[in-house]
Amino acid sequence: MTEHAISIQPQPSTVTASTLAELLKQTGTNTLQFTEALGINYRTAQRRIKEPETMTLVELWGLSALLRVSEDQLVKLIRDEVMNRPAPSEPVPAAPAEKKAPAPKQPGQPSDKKSGKA
Repeated sequence: MTEHAISIQPQPSTVTASTLAELLKQTGTNTLQFTEALGINYRTAQRRIKEPETMTLVELWGLSALLRVSEDQLVKLIRDEVMNRPAPSEPVPAAPAEKKAPAPKQPGQPSDKKSGKA
């Protein structure tokens, strides 16, 4: 009879998270594990954590396998995070610059115009 090496997954546990960043923190997943599982570089990983709606399907599947969470649960978490994100505040338009009249010349100050010989 052939023996097979079988990995036994730990008992399922429940965590409460409202963002992808919280989920990663609660599961003890560091950025290196995240980048390797998704096949992305560090900068892209930072963006995916900050803006999870930019994640591709392949990345979502990799994250699902890494965390042992269903794709449906991840999609719901990401959707709720995006839908509940506060709208970015609009920048306040700058007031138009005031045009200042040139300062009056004081007696004894040299003129701005070059004097030419006639």
